[in-house]
Amino acid sequence: MQKDYRHCLDELAGAVPKRKAALIRSLLPGIEAALNSGRSLKDIWKALGNEGLQMSYHGFHKGSLARRKNEETNRHQRLGKQDKPSEAQGLRKQKRKQLKSGNRLRI
Repeated sequence: MQKDYRHCLDELAGAVPKRKAALIRSLLPGIEAALNSGRSLKDIWKALGNEGLQMSYHGFHKGSLARRKNEETNRHQRLGKQDKPSEAQGLRKQKRKQLKSGNRLRI
């Protein structure tokens, strides 16, 4: 008799995550939709709190930052690029270092 392992995995995937970070990740598409409709992150946090989410705003905000990181990663994967500082960024960093040391940047 063959067991239905997929059914077991489907049940696990459909269950509410045990960890708050995983819960926030699972809610990211809805959070993003609410943000795009003009709601603030604090409004979203309050609404979820009214539904029983017990999490500090700081923790919620920090968890929702994964949204931005995930978007950047996806964008770079779509474009086939890696994060590389631009030449202008390199010059700005060099200028800041030289200004801190008292030297002037000559270009």
